[in-house]
Amino acid sequence: MPTHRPIRRTAGLGVLVASLLVSGCAALEGGSVAGPFPSRNVEIMVPAAPGGGWDLTARQLQHVIQNEKLLPDRSISVVNVTGAGGAVGISKLATKNRKDPHTLMITGLVMVGALTLNESQITLTDTTPIATITAEQEVLVVKADSPIKTLKDLVAKYQADPTSVSWGGGTIGGTDHITAGTLVKAAGADPSKVKYISYSGGGEATAAILSGDVTVGISGVSEFEEQITAGKMRVLATTGTEPITIAGKALPTLKSEGYDAEVLNWRAIVAPPDIPDADRQKLIEFVTKAHDTPAWAEIRKKQGWTDFYRTGDAATAFIAEETTRVQALLKELGIV
Repeated sequence: MPTHRPIRRTAGLGVLVASLLVSGCAALEGGSVAGPFPSRNVEIMVPAAPGGGWDLTARQLQHVIQNEKLLPDRSISVVNVTGAGGAVGISKLATKNRKDPHTLMITGLVMVGALTLNESQITLTDTTPIATITAEQEVLVVKADSPIKTLKDLVAKYQADPTSVSWGGGTIGGTDHITAGTLVKAAGADPSKVKYISYSGGGEATAAILSGDVTVGISGVSEFEEQITAGKMRVLATTGTEPITIAGKALPTLKSEGYDAEVLNWRAIVAPPDIPDADRQKLIEFVTKAHDTPAWAEIRKKQGWTDFYRTGDAATAFIAEETTRVQALLKELGIV
């Protein structure tokens, strides 16, 4: 935001023009001129292209807010801002939308890694967290006839020869990659030796696992559920603390297999920096109303999302801890 030099008072018209100029510039900074929340329409920014998990979360949230009439006389829109794994979107939020409580952004664990890899000068700790919303467990699988029967077999193979284990998943530095590094670190092995193969979609990853092109596959549970149920993949572990049941069978977790680790693909909603405390509290109450509706509970159930709701200071602390943890892990993996 440029610094504005004082404008000398002259004739009445000049005073009016100067006043409008200053007011207009202040309005670009956000909430102080826009008014307290909600004094105008609300926008949820998705810092990615349409169709992904963040986009789905934002649009389902928009649907609940509209149907439940949680913003009387106001509208709520979803806007996609793509580029650099979310770096373009968060930069807009922190600069152009600074102080404005009417612009929110969906984010999550994936963004922490993406911002680190893109060497973004702005991180999630520069935003105003409103709430963490949902979380999804990851699952580690092998093809059904793999000689690796348990998670301990996988870890032993890696410890004996890290190059003998290839890990298949999504984006470099994303949740799947973070899961591999987290497990290896929890096992006391060297994360920098992880041989990770990134696939552009779940179909490619599934084919690579079933063909034996990779030793172990990692993704969200829903991605592999069909193959697990059909008996084509064997689950070595899920990454949460609560056991998941598929086809009547409770799946092992990292902790039940003896490794003190947990990875959740969480999503959250944040506001720009420097919004007034009163507006922050109103936003928390607003999002909480949406979260507490039966409609949102039904959406979570349909999508297979775990409720991971924490607000305000608790959300801020969690996101800060995750940012520190992931940044350190990516360095240990040798990718930053």
